Amino acid sequence: MTMPTRPTDRPTDRRTDRPTVRPRQAASRAADSDWLARAARVGLAARGLIYILVGVLAVQVAFGDSERTDQKGALQKIAEQPFGRSLLWIIAAGLLAYGLWRLGEGFWGRREETDDKKRAVKRVVSVASGLVNIALGLTAARVATGSSSSSGGDLSRSILDANGGETIMFVIGLVLIGVGIALAWRGLNTDFEQELKTGEMSSRMYAVVRRLGQAGYLARGVVVALVGGLVIKAALDHDPQKASGVDLALKSLAEAPFGKLLLGLAALGLICFGAYSFAEVRYRRL
Repeated sequence: MTMPTRPTDRPTDRRTDRPTVRPRQAASRAADSDWLARAARVGLAARGLIYILVGVLAVQVAFGDSERTDQKGALQKIAEQPFGRSLLWIIAAGLLAYGLWRLGEGFWGRREETDDKKRAVKRVVSVASGLVNIALGLTAARVATGSSSSSGGDLSRSILDANGGETIMFVIGLVLIGVGIALAWRGLNTDFEQELKTGEMSSRMYAVVRRLGQAGYLARGVVVALVGGLVIKAALDHDPQKASGVDLALKSLAEAPFGKLLLGLAALGLICFGAYSFAEVRYRRL
């Protein structure tokens, strides 16, 4: 089998390749700072570990284990290990730093994109990713302290009980389905390569990272779209327990026809995304 050809026109991430225009705001300079970039790489490693654990937990569900299979379940699994709580604090700090870096990228970055509309979309994606990673970092900190947070069902109940709550939940579900489709397309179309220093990879490394990214983004897209479908069903049935996020999505997948096979493929894809995240620690443009 012929390995995919590594792009030759991808710029490497040498300091001289960065835009020469200096940001005017101090916050923009902070977003480009070396210390924040190094901390963000710790966050990428933390994200990789979490996705690998979520994939492993999903495999356990396929074999009849009823453990929690979402990100919080993965964090709780880490907390049970020797020195687990200390590791959780490192994970929390890394995810918070990565989230802040993504927020900075969303507000002041994406200067490499010349098309205004595409730049606006990429900035929105960066801000959303930043908020998600900050929330996950805060969850890691709460798990490290042993405190509990409100469940997805509690949040969904609060939304559903609000005025127009069912409509809000329905819109959230549609947005999640759209995000899932976008993630899957990103994997199939290998758009993620634009964020990698492919010029520093060997041909074999490029082939491996490319396949991991394709499988990982596709699996993430499927899972997020499933979560969106469950949120819509929760809105239609006015049942907040049906909007319990990744955990319920994976367990629902296990109950479908050929469910164990489908869940196993999804788990493998999530593990691939975790491995891809570790590759990003070395090759991601920051």
